[in-house]
Amino acid sequence: MSEVLRFAVLGDCHFVSPGYHAEEKRGDDYRRYAWMMEHVWPRVMAEIAAEKPAFLVQLGDFVEGARDPSLQSAELREALDLLRGGCGCPVWFVKGNHDREPALRDVVIPELRERLLALAGGKGRPLTAFHYAFSHGNARFIVVDDVNLRPGSPQAGWLEAELKWAQEHAARTFLFSHAPLFTIGRPFWSHKPMLDVTLPLLDRWRVDAFFCGHSHNHAATLHRNVRNPLLQLETTILGYPQAPLVPLHEVRPSAVSRHSYDYYWGFLEDSAPSWYLVTVAGGQVRAEWRLLGRGAAGVLEWIEAGSVACVKRPEFAPRIGLGASELHDVREARVFLAGYKCLDPEKRVLLNGVPIGTTPPLTCFDGHVAVPVPPEKLNVLAMENDVVVENPHSEKFLLGGFYIEARLRDGRLARSTAAQEVYATCGDWDAWHSPILRHVTPGEPIRVEGLMF
Repeated sequence: MSEVLRFAVLGDCHFVSPGYHAEEKRGDDYRRYAWMMEHVWPRVMAEIAAEKPAFLVQLGDFVEGARDPSLQSAELREALDLLRGGCGCPVWFVKGNHDREPALRDVVIPELRERLLALAGGKGRPLTAFHYAFSHGNARFIVVDDVNLRPGSPQAGWLEAELKWAQEHAARTFLFSHAPLFTIGRPFWSHKPMLDVTLPLLDRWRVDAFFCGHSHNHAATLHRNVRNPLLQLETTILGYPQAPLVPLHEVRPSAVSRHSYDYYWGFLEDSAPSWYLVTVAGGQVRAEWRLLGRGAAGVLEWIEAGSVACVKRPEFAPRIGLGASELHDVREARVFLAGYKCLDPEKRVLLNGVPIGTTPPLTCFDGHVAVPVPPEKLNVLAMENDVVVENPHSEKFLLGGFYIEARLRDGRLARSTAAQEVYATCGDWDAWHSPILRHVTPGEPIRVEGLMF
């Protein structure tokens, strides 16, 4: 009988602790993460410990990252002790953009080096970089350093050799990165050079699953724009356990053509703290998306890499729209939007031709930002809505993720349809060749039409 292997995968954590962040520097992100440290971390670790996995892979941004370099190693060490103690299993790490390299070299690399040498029987070269691979039974685990994976780099040649070795040895192959390859809910929130390296390799070598984080969204997608279809699984433990699930396809555009992948599920950041439990046994792989407090909310199974069956899809409430007669019952409303490099505070936002406010800073296309509709202007809401964002100073930026939420008198939360395009006033994102990218001349307004209730 073949060995049964079970391992856990944990996305972005953003560990914070007051001793590493000066009080005057603690912004909204710190407060959100501090709440999750208290209310989410312990529950996630208890769930993982109860399953007794052989090990855990953490996908990067393990810590928020102390600004004082002298505190970064201590911060990482405290977070690591907490995670290991709570989960009760070895932890393998992926480097994230919040994880400081000097601290990783001081705290994580020595431990990984010893463990890798022990697995190799003391043979091989000591670990010096942030990409590495190891085997467990008949499975190969490959961890890449997304920022430094680029055409012609030593890591690119190493990755090709690893994928070739795994396929020649008929090993189950699992690939791990901090950033995604395919940006489903947070357009272009990745590294194009990594994609340029990896796509040609996936035409030649099979991968059972690619795990990633970075976007703080959740998505399970099977990408068919390569000869060997790739299962990409995005996850994070960040979120509010009692928050209703917000389906990603209802509020976010996909920077990748929707015809190029199978969409199993996806949820917006902060609405679904979760992790993955993966079982390899008897020639089959089973990946369970463990939604905190709700068990296996989504389940995927396969025998052959790329031939995935969705055994269970997560359940969620459908979007609530509005009837024309209910427009008068709206008690508050917000226009959501997201973007990059959008900092000019004098860009007015108009809803159906009426000014309602200005754009707040938008730097990372997250899901937290909205312009509230003043109470005296709620009457401008319609069944079909247009939004305009002015650009009086010809700022160069990208905007997207437009939709409207409206709270009714009875407490229901209605949501409009979402814009399926993003708008750029410069060419910074052209290299992605995305079908949803639209160019707007700097100085001209962004016009979004047809947000339907």
